[in-house]
Amino acid sequence: MNREQEIDLGTVQVHKRALADIANSAIRDIDGVRLIENDFKDSLWELLGGKNYSGIVVTVDESNQVSVELKIVVRYGLNVPEIAREVQDVVRSAVEKTIDLNLKDITVNIQGIEREGL
Repeated sequence: MNREQEIDLGTVQVHKRALADIANSAIRDIDGVRLIENDFKDSLWELLGGKNYSGIVVTVDESNQVSVELKIVVRYGLNVPEIAREVQDVVRSAVEKTIDLNLKDITVNIQGIEREGL
């Protein structure tokens, strides 16, 4: 996805990776939530200077609508439905504010519950 927007001075393109960066930054501000861990391939890519979030998948459908899937781990004791809604709200707000894009869907997949470490 390279979202293009015409402005007075030319064209602005936003890549999927930039959208994933925005979502990742927004999620970091939520207490008790983290993305799933990167696998070996993702870790190797990061060592080489790249950014890869295995917990964020950005897709664009045939009508150019953008959806985000987030795979997260939640701290034990938190209300999972409330956390999922907060994740959706925070990510939607950050994306709209940063790149003026209305997301079609934000899917939150709870991949695990952790007692400590968040």
